[in-house]
Amino acid sequence: MLYKRHEYFRHSFGTPLNATFRIVIGESANESNPGDCLLLDISPGGTKIATDFDLPTENGPLTVRLHFTLFETPIDVEGKIAWKKQSAGGFQYGIDFVEDPSMEKLIVDDLKLRRRTEIGTTDRKKS
Repeated sequence: MLYKRHEYFRHSFGTPLNATFRIVIGESANESNPGDCLLLDISPGGTKIATDFDLPTENGPLTVRLHFTLFETPIDVEGKIAWKKQSAGGFQYGIDFVEDPSMEKLIVDDLKLRRRTEIGTTDRKKS
């Protein structure tokens, strides 16, 4: 039986978030020019993105650096592409973040702040 060391909750966005990514090239950590993508969902351990770019994943795991803002704090996180799926108008990728407890905490904290704001906005609309 396969065992996942960390099981995370996953937060799906009603409206995907704008983000950018860069491909990390080789051991020297050079990076490609940025490409646009959308965050479809996120957890402290990874994310699902959508983009127009057909990334070269055939030769093994590709490392990418994502840049996005969940609530207030800009987040730069590195991860490996775990899977790729062609979708209408582009591609979807599952990205496993490099394990980093401080980054996991930042993601959880910003998601909590974002959710509180969303709930507050919804409550005001009902009144």
